[in-house]
Amino acid sequence: MNSKTLRIFVALSVLLLSGVIVIQYYWFRQAYDLQDKDFDRRTTSALRMVSKRILDFNKNPNNKLLKPVRRITSNYYTVQINDTINHQILEEFLKQEFAHNDIRLNFEFGVYDCLKDHINYTSFVCFSENCNRTDSTRIYHFPDLDIHNYYFGVHFPDKKLFLLSDLDNWFVSSAILLVVMAFFVYALMVIFKQKRLSEIQNDFINNMTHEFKTPISTISISSEVLMKPEIVNTPERLLSYATIIRKEAARLKKNVDTVLQTANISQKIDKLNFEKVDIHELIEDLAISCEPSFKEKNGDLSLLLEATNPIIQADRLHFTNIIHNLIDNGLKYCKRSPMIEISTKNVGRNLVICIKDNGIGISERDQKQVFNKFFRVHTGNVHDVKGFGLGLYYVKEMVEGHKGSIELKSKIEQGCEFRLIIPQ
Repeated sequence: MNSKTLRIFVALSVLLLSGVIVIQYYWFRQAYDLQDKDFDRRTTSALRMVSKRILDFNKNPNNKLLKPVRRITSNYYTVQINDTINHQILEEFLKQEFAHNDIRLNFEFGVYDCLKDHINYTSFVCFSENCNRTDSTRIYHFPDLDIHNYYFGVHFPDKKLFLLSDLDNWFVSSAILLVVMAFFVYALMVIFKQKRLSEIQNDFINNMTHEFKTPISTISISSEVLMKPEIVNTPERLLSYATIIRKEAARLKKNVDTVLQTANISQKIDKLNFEKVDIHELIEDLAISCEPSFKEKNGDLSLLLEATNPIIQADRLHFTNIIHNLIDNGLKYCKRSPMIEISTKNVGRNLVICIKDNGIGISERDQKQVFNKFFRVHTGNVHDVKGFGLGLYYVKEMVEGHKGSIELKSKIEQGCEFRLIIPQ
């Protein structure tokens, strides 16, 4: 799947998922609103009956209002009564009428006294068994309303939970939808990962083809020259072409060995030959061997070896390769005179080795993948830097084989800083 097709597929998928989510939310909202309207209808009916019974109890049947019940908020109702209200009788009537209308929900009520112009009595009524009637934190702060008459207010603190409990089927369908979406997102992640791996594979094949094609072509041309009879008359040319073939054959062998070594790296980790190694001595020897490479590029390798205890348990050969690979990267990936600094220090029970260069740097996106096998920063068909993307993978695997860890800090055009943390 090419990039354009993949982008169209992802865009359509996101659009489709968004539509499904919007539709699901719309129908869920519709169902909730229907439940709310039904609750309001039953509550209004119950409160009207309560107002009628209070007037009947007070033997004042002519004192009626056309619309005594008002819904102030979604869970607060007021009921006007043109007469005094006995809160004990009111509570009993409320419980009876709510039960009759199948409203088995905890509620609070308050009674307003128009002579005193404030709510003079409040109470919390439990319908559920796990409710504490004396819990003062459940008492609702009844608002002051512009109603100059006897009235009582009823508040349902758990109304939303009560309505949502009747929408179990919607929650089940929503959960199923979320699971489907999760699998779909996972599938997209797998597709992107496979696409990325395909790019890495293609990049690796291009690099490997280039690395092998050049020496093979050189060997082929040189061997054709050597096959000419007259070459024996010019020994210097014979030696020159023989040297070229030998050099390119060694280059081919090195490339093959690099691939084969990395392929068997897990076996090599199991067979590491641990011994006491003085890291300062190892780094100083490595600096001497790398000196010609720095002179060739007019660069400099500086050492800042401050660790008071430079001794670790390590495989000398592979640990030398670790440091050498990081130095080699600093030399290869630099557009100016390479300046590399190696420093050491003791932190707790660890030895920290820092290799800092002034190269081209690595973007934040690529930093997460540079230690992956065969990964190289994508450059298409440009092969200005040789390699298969195995160096940093080897470094990470070997550092972890030494029970250590590696950290990378880098910014584009500001170089890289690798920190090796090795236990002592």
